[in-house]
Amino acid sequence: MHNRRARSCQRARYRYITLGERASIVVPTNFWENFEVEICDFDGLVHVINQVMVKSVKKNISFAWRGQVDAKWALHSSLYRRLSLTKGKNVDENELSAAESQILAGLHRWGLHSHPNRGRLSILNQLAILQHYGAPTRLIDITFNAWVGVFFAVEQKWDNGDEIYAESDARLFAFDVTNKIINEDAGMRPWEDSLIRPWTSERFDQNQWTTSVFAWKPPSIDPRIFAQNGAFLLGGVPASTKPGGARLQFPKGPGVNKRWWIDEVRTSTSVAMRPHVFDPKQGALVDAALYTFRIKHAAKKDIRARLKQMFGYDHSTIYPDYSGFSLFGTPNLKSRP
Repeated sequence: MHNRRARSCQRARYRYITLGERASIVVPTNFWENFEVEICDFDGLVHVINQVMVKSVKKNISFAWRGQVDAKWALHSSLYRRLSLTKGKNVDENELSAAESQILAGLHRWGLHSHPNRGRLSILNQLAILQHYGAPTRLIDITFNAWVGVFFAVEQKWDNGDEIYAESDARLFAFDVTNKIINEDAGMRPWEDSLIRPWTSERFDQNQWTTSVFAWKPPSIDPRIFAQNGAFLLGGVPASTKPGGARLQFPKGPGVNKRWWIDEVRTSTSVAMRPHVFDPKQGALVDAALYTFRIKHAAKKDIRARLKQMFGYDHSTIYPDYSGFSLFGTPNLKSRP
C-alpha cells in the first residue's frame, strides 16, 4: 500500500469544517482523510499515477478521474448541491428525481430538447448539454485521462480579479468503473438513445440505482469534451439497501467497524461510491470503489508548470471555447465593486 506520504502532514482526523461556496453544507473531513494518500510534490504524483496505471493494466481495471481544487469539497453533482442548499437538508433520490423531471420539462417547454440537425436528443444528451452550459444536473464531470484530472485539481481560479484556492489543498479522485461504463455494456447501451430517463423505469431496480454508480462517455458534442477526454459519473443518491436486501455500508476507516450514517454519506457524496485505501496489488472490488489523493497546496504551482511543459495543458487547451475564454481569458478584471 502506498502510504509513505499519506500521513506526513496530517491534521486532526475528527473535526468538522464549513465549505466556502457550499457554506451551509458541513462535511466530516475524515470521510476522505482516513483513506487518502497525501501527495507533497510532482514526483509523488507521478509515482501514484504510475501505480494506478500499472494496476489498471495488470488487473484489467477501468479508472476514471476527477480533480477538485479544494480537498474539503464534497463529491456532489451540481443538482444535488443546489437542491440540498435550497431545501436546507440532504435530499434523497425521490427529491432529486422530481427536481430533475422539472428541469427536463422546462427544457422541453423552451424547445431546447431537440437539435436542428439531429432531431430530438436523448435524455443523456440533454443532460450533457445542460451540464456544459452550467445548468444543474445529476451528472458529475470526470475524465479518462489522469493528467487532465490532475489539471482540474491544481488549476488556478479567480473571483473578482483575485486568485482563490491557492492556499487550499486539492483532491484527486480515481474511480473504479470496471464493468460500469454505459457505452461498453450491451445491456445499458440503449440508455444512450433513450428518450425517457432509464433509471426511472419500473424495469430498473431502484435499490440497484441508489447503490451503484455508472460512467458514460458522451459523443464529442463540443470541443471541450474532446479536449478533456471528458465523461460523466451518474447514479442514484446513496441509499442503504442493495437489491435482495443486502446493506450498503460506508466504513469510517480501513479496518474500522464503525459506519457512517446514510445522511452523513450524502453530506460527503451524492453517488454511492465507497472510499478505499489504494492498494496497488488488489484487484477490482465488487462495489463502486474510489481512491482519493490529497495534493498539498505548496505543490500546485510546480505541478501546473510541468503540465504546461509536458502536455501543453492550460486553460486555453482544456477549455477551448468561448465560454472557457469568458471564464479564464481575463482573470484579473474585477466583476463587481
